[in-house]
Amino acid sequence: MTRYSELMNKAIETLKEDARIFVYCIDELDSWNGYADGFRAYDMCEINDIFYGVKVSDFLDKLAPGFHHTDEYFYDSIYGIDSCDDKEALYRDNVDEGDLVDALMEEYLNIDLEWIDEDFDKIIRQLNEILDATER
Repeated sequence: MTRYSELMNKAIETLKEDARIFVYCIDELDSWNGYADGFRAYDMCEINDIFYGVKVSDFLDKLAPGFHHTDEYFYDSIYGIDSCDDKEALYRDNVDEGDLVDALMEEYLNIDLEWIDEDFDKIIRQLNEILDATER
C-alpha cells in the first residue's frame, strides 16, 4: 500500500469516527465554496437572522411538511425548509467521506483544519504534498 493510500484511509477513518471533525469540515467547506448546497444545517436560533425581512407568507410557503421549530437545526432542502435534531446524521446521509477528503484537499489553503484537529490537518497537508510531488 502506498503512503498516499495509507493517508487517504486514515483521513476517511477519522471522518467516519469523529463527528466533530466531520461536521466542522462540511461547515467550513460550505462557508468557503457552498459544498453543502441543499443540506447545510444551521442552528435553529439563527432562523430569524437568515430570514430577516422575508414576508411571513413567503416563509411559510417554503416550509417542508416535516419542519418542526422545536428541532435543533434547519436546512433548505429540495423539499423546502426542513429541520432535524441530528446535524451529523443529516451530513452523513449526504456526504461520502472520500469525496469530503478530496474537497478538503482541493480547498486546503482556504479552510482552517488545524483549529479543529492538528493531526487531521497534518494528514490532509501530507496528502496534498504527495500529490504535488507526483504532478511535477
